[in-house]
Amino acid sequence: MQCPKCFAEMETISTDNEGAIRIERCGECHGLYFDQLTKADLSLIENNTELDTGDAEVGAEYNDTVYVECPKCDRIMDQLKIEEPVWIRFELCRSCHSTFLDAGEFKQYLDDEHRTEFEALLPD
Repeated sequence: MQCPKCFAEMETISTDNEGAIRIERCGECHGLYFDQLTKADLSLIENNTELDTGDAEVGAEYNDTVYVECPKCDRIMDQLKIEEPVWIRFELCRSCHSTFLDAGEFKQYLDDEHRTEFEALLPD
């Protein structure tokens, strides 16, 4: 699978114990792709911030990328954002519920300041 931002190869790095959550990391930009990320899934992986090994500054370089194509179903992903206290944005495919986070965003979204807003943007 190719990264939807930099088009480098992605590798599977984790699944939950039941194999329901597939997570892939880009070998180049270190963005994270979640096959399906729901509110329930987030509760299963919320303590795994070590999945996000990328540099947030590198991730920020991809913030201006628009029309991000879903690597699973090839549809254009919606760009959802939280603006306060800092501006961060992620991509969510409304068709297949896959999610892409740039490097550093997973840690930011799990921070207490962003957690509630991030969860509210995810499908049930």
